[in-house]
Order: sequence, then structure tokens, then C-alpha cells
Amino acid sequence: MEKKPLYIQILIRLAFLILPIVALYFLVVFNYNPHEHDVNGEHRHTMGPMFGFVIFSSIIAGIWLIAIIIELIYKHFNTDKRVAYWLIFLVLMASLGILFFI
Repeated sequence: MEKKPLYIQILIRLAFLILPIVALYFLVVFNYNPHEHDVNGEHRHTMGPMFGFVIFSSIIAGIWLIAIIIELIYKHFNTDKRVAYWLIFLVLMASLGILFFI
């Protein structure tokens, strides 16, 4: 079996994080009507489902982070160490992102 280049492997792993969050974002944007709660013609926008979006996005990011850590443990016992170093970088960046997000 032919190995994929390193940048393709990293892009695939990032796609597993980005695609569900983008799908969730489009679900929120296309299903929420900000003018639904207007009273007597007053033009008011509410935050709507943004709290749920933040919660579900953090759940998606947490599951992705756990999956990358599991893959790191697997790669530790494998011979290909180049991918493991990039996975460590991704875990550190995701952990910093979650740290600053909270």
C-alpha cells in the first residue's frame, strides 16, 4: 500500500475537525430566523442558538482532540514518527485553542 504525502495526511485530519463544524454552522444559519421574536414591529435580534452552537462546536473539537490523542498513542508504537510529530503539533494547537476559548 502506497503512503500518502505528509501534507495530505494532515489535511485529512484537519478536515475531520473543520467539516462537522462548518456543517453545524450552516445548520444554524439556515434554520434560524432572527426576526421570529419581533414584537409589534420592533426590530430586535436575539442570539438565538449561538449558545448551542458554541457547546456543540466544543464537543466536536473535544472528540476530535481525543481521537488525535488516541492516534498519537498508536503512532508512538508505529515506525512512522514524522506523522506523530505533526499530530503532537495539532494536539498542542487544539489544546491552546480550547484553553483560550474557555
